This record gives sequence, structure tokens and C-alpha cells, in this order.
Amino acid sequence: MAFRIETNKPLPGEIRRIARRELKKARGAAALEEPLGEHVHDIRTAMKKVRALNRLVRPAVGQRARRADRRLKKIAHSVSSLRDAEVVLQTFDRAVGPSRAALAGVRAQLVVHLREETQAVERDGGSQRLRSDLARERRKVEAWMPKADRWSAIDQGLTRGYRRAREAMDAAYRSESGADFHAWRRAVKTHRHQLAALKEIAPGRMKARLDELDRLGDLLGDEHDLTVLEGALCGARARLPDPARVDDLLRRITDRQRQLRRRARPLGSRVFAEPPAAFRDRVRRDFRAARS
Repeated sequence: MAFRIETNKPLPGEIRRIARRELKKARGAAALEEPLGEHVHDIRTAMKKVRALNRLVRPAVGQRARRADRRLKKIAHSVSSLRDAEVVLQTFDRAVGPSRAALAGVRAQLVVHLREETQAVERDGGSQRLRSDLARERRKVEAWMPKADRWSAIDQGLTRGYRRAREAMDAAYRSESGADFHAWRRAVKTHRHQLAALKEIAPGRMKARLDELDRLGDLLGDEHDLTVLEGALCGARARLPDPARVDDLLRRITDRQRQLRRRARPLGSRVFAEPPAAFRDRVRRDFRAARS
């Protein structure tokens, strides 16, 4: 079944079902025979969905949910360096364009870094530990489920997620820093996953909003990928061949980041135009109407 809460079924049971399903998918991806790096995106996506559900119910559940989120965050972090190394190489290939041959030496260094990250995970028993951790969290899902089968189980979590994304947008455009744009991207993803889980309460309106959030997420994702590549190139610049060509690539990366940020701004302003209280009240009405 899809990542979706069925409105005619008890809310705690539905949240439990889809959280366990995502953790099972992540564990299955980690258990495939191919190198872990080929599946790390699927693993991290599943983890983001589970953490979005956790944040949806955390204000109502309290400490048990907070402890679970810390564990889930640690699991996701265990493969983040491998994912970043993949992103750097993929983004480099998209960014260099006709300069690829001239920057072949730079790409070779990025390939070596990805190989080293993959080997480090495998050498340290990371794949087996990851599978064990995911299986453990799947068994523990029940511990952070809400008790109430009503709006109060998700009210504060959904409202906080919306407010966090709205405020993160303002912070990003005030500072223009890559870190703040990444924080906005994370908040948008969390909000998007929470609404996807609630899509059935108002399918038409939710689909329209999810489509906009997907477009915004794509823009912010491309911007973040460039930020990761920029950081890798700057950090390794002294060791890379042909620094002048690297500097030219860095200038092009900066120009592209600015374009993406300009395109994201009107879309973000539209998506997060409502005050948090108005957003909450609208979704609450849809929720109660769908379950009445």
C-alpha cells in the first residue's frame, strides 16, 4: 500500500503500519547484494519518511518519540557521508558540461573518494549494523505511537512542521547561506511527507499542494547538491589538478545556485503564504470531514 493513512481506519494503527513498511523497505535495500552505495538513496528516503511521521506525532507522544527520533537520526547519519560522495560525483557530471574532458583529473579524484567511502562502510561492518539497526527500530515502532485516534494526535506536529518550513524559508533568504537553504529543504521535505501521509483527507487539494512541494523540493535539492559539490571542491582544491579550471567551475556553480534560489522564492512564498493557524484550521476541517 502507498505511504498514506486510510481515513476509515484507526490513526495510530495506520501510522504504525506505514512506519513499519518504510523501515522494512530500508532494511530490504540495505540487504541487497549490490554495493550499499547503489541503494543508499532509497534507504535515506525511507528514513526521512519515518522521521516525518515521528515528528507528526512527537508533541502528542513526548519523550518516547524524541528518543526514537534520535536513534533514527543516528541511523540515517551512518550513511550520509556515502550519500554525499555519490551526490558530489553525480552533480559534478551534470555541472561540468562541455568542460568534462578538461576536468577529467578532478573527476578521477571524486571517483576515488566515493570508492573510499564505500569501502569504509563495508570494512567497518556498516551494512550488517545498518540492517540490524533498521530491524530493531521496526520492532520498536509501537513504543512511539500515539494513543488517541483523533486530530489531537497530529495537531501540534503538523502545525510545527509547517511553521518550521515557513520560518526556515525566511531565514534562508535573510542569510543566503547554503546551510540555511539546506535547513529549509529539510523542513520542506518533512512537511511534504507529512501531507503525503494525510492525502486521503482531501485528495484534490492535497495533490495540488504536493505537486507544488515536489517542484520546490526539486529546486532546493538541486541547490543543495551544488552546495555539497562546492564544499567538496573548495575543501580539496589544493590537492586537485588544474586549480584554475576548478575556480571557473566554482563560479558557474555559484551562478546556478543563485538562479535556483531566485526560482524557489516565489514558489515558496505561495506554498507558505498562510499563517500557521490558518493552515492548521483548514487541514483540521478536512481531517474531521473525511472521518465523519
